[in-house]
Amino acid sequence: MRLEDATILVVDDEPDLREIFSVWLERERCTVLTASNGVEALSILETGKVDVLLSDIRMPVMGGVELVRQVFERKLEVSSIIFVSGFGVMNLREMYSLGVEELIEKPLNRQHLLQVLGDSLKERAESWLMPLAEPVEEIELVMESVAGAEATCQFQMGKGGCCFASDRRLTEGDTIGLSIQFARDGQRLKAQGTVRWFDGGGSQAGVSFVYLDPSCRDWVAAACERACRTFIPQCRCDASAGPSVEAVLLTGRASTLK
Repeated sequence: MRLEDATILVVDDEPDLREIFSVWLERERCTVLTASNGVEALSILETGKVDVLLSDIRMPVMGGVELVRQVFERKLEVSSIIFVSGFGVMNLREMYSLGVEELIEKPLNRQHLLQVLGDSLKERAESWLMPLAEPVEEIELVMESVAGAEATCQFQMGKGGCCFASDRRLTEGDTIGLSIQFARDGQRLKAQGTVRWFDGGGSQAGVSFVYLDPSCRDWVAAACERACRTFIPQCRCDASAGPSVEAVLLTGRASTLK
């Protein structure tokens, strides 16, 4: 989908920011809807089609985190969810599992916002065609089968990436090369991706795909399509079990609204 064809819901308790984002997006000929909190946003989402939910995190009445939980629990259809915030404490692992794709820090510039929105609206397979420069680290794993790995929570696919068990310590934000051989299936996932979270206590990582090798692109893209709601799974058989994830504090960069 092109940006100009998208309907974008902007959720922010600051009227000035809602106006700025609306002006930016209307210049791109988007259809823009606005809400001042999560309750207003849910009302809009329950009655109309929205392609992108662009939400602040800290808001009165209902903040962005609870909004995303409600969207997931109510199975409301939103193609892409993006957080924009100056700061906020949240569980990144949970947010990606609930469908959040990107976290943009305030203050931000217009071009960066438009690029993130445009990328989120592309067909997944279109975004995974171009290999990057040499990744920071190569991860090679062997698992018995996709079904077996999913059943034991060693591997799970989301619509934008995967989580997997690994005793290699990874750093959030790093680009890695990932190769997983599923021996019984005769299939190999071969990709480059960005580490979105790493749980050292549980020896698990969540990675969003940046590139898929042609040898696996069709079946991996199909598996991602079936995942539909979760961007990167939590990779737990019982989401209430296992070690807690450290809350993450997001702080703004030294950039300006342009």
